[in-house]
Amino acid sequence: MALDEPKDDDAIVENNGIKFVMDTQTTDVVRQSGGLTIDYIDESHRRGYMLNLGAPGAQSDCSSGGCNGCD
Repeated sequence: MALDEPKDDDAIVENNGIKFVMDTQTTDVVRQSGGLTIDYIDESHRRGYMLNLGAPGAQSDCSSGGCNGCD
């Protein structure tokens, strides 16, 4: 994750007023994984953003040939 200016072939996604810029490869991975969750962790031994692939509660089974929303 980095702060950067969008390039011509980047995807721009806006959620709750925040714009996210992703390259095509990252966009494909996020879609195949069922989404992306970004959390902020503030604990005594660690602090920062945590990116988790897969929407909470979503189940994706692309590896077994059944593709639920992976296109």
